[in-house]
Amino acid sequence: MVLLLDVFNLMLLSSLTGTYEEDDIQHNIEQLRKTEWFQQYLKQQPYRDLLIYDKDVRKVIVKLNDKKLAKNPQRPAYQRIVTKALQRKIIVS
Repeated sequence: MVLLLDVFNLMLLSSLTGTYEEDDIQHNIEQLRKTEWFQQYLKQQPYRDLLIYDKDVRKVIVKLNDKKLAKNPQRPAYQRIVTKALQRKIIVS
């Protein structure tokens, strides 16, 4: 249920901003949601909040190569990149 609300919030944010970058972030998040490790992050409150609301973490997600991500979201490099961004924000907080 909470996960559905988070998806709704993401859709609402993207529709309100209407920016091209927000659409790219949403697309990349949808691809990452296919992985088990990303699902685990979404189940944990501090990480979920960062993934949904933090502009720096979302900027890292939008920089991922969307074509390669669509072909293979399981690539270990994506997990390292996202994990590093999340850890930086958790340490700073």
